[in-house]
Amino acid sequence: MRAGRRILRAAAGITAVGGFAADWNRTHLFNPAWTPRAKFHDALTISVGMLLGSASLYYLGRRGGSPRDNRRIGALLPAVFWAAMGLSFLFPGAKGLESEFPELIPRVKGVWINERFGSGFFLALIAAGYLLDRSQDRSHDAR
Repeated sequence: MRAGRRILRAAAGITAVGGFAADWNRTHLFNPAWTPRAKFHDALTISVGMLLGSASLYYLGRRGGSPRDNRRIGALLPAVFWAAMGLSFLFPGAKGLESEFPELIPRVKGVWINERFGSGFFLALIAAGYLLDRSQDRSHDAR
């Protein structure tokens, strides 16, 4: 498997299971301070990540259809999740994990390295995987 496709599959896999790894714990889903409504929203986030990541893995491994379309859809689906995470910081009062558990989030020169950096990282990773896989297709077609 080509490097670009491996990157896309890794991002999709992390999107599918990342919510369980990050939120299935005392700081999120089992946080006694959270209301049932807050837990519902967390479960919604976990479920959306699982569905988008899983659908992406399906398209990235799909044999039928247009390979170009499969790549586009396979890259777009997890990117929607990570873009939504980054955009969430624009909503009134929305903050990262550091607002409740500052001891868990590192700071670099006074800047919290929170979910917004994870969002940017995964969007960049997906873009790089997409572009690399597309260029590998073009170089393969040129042979």
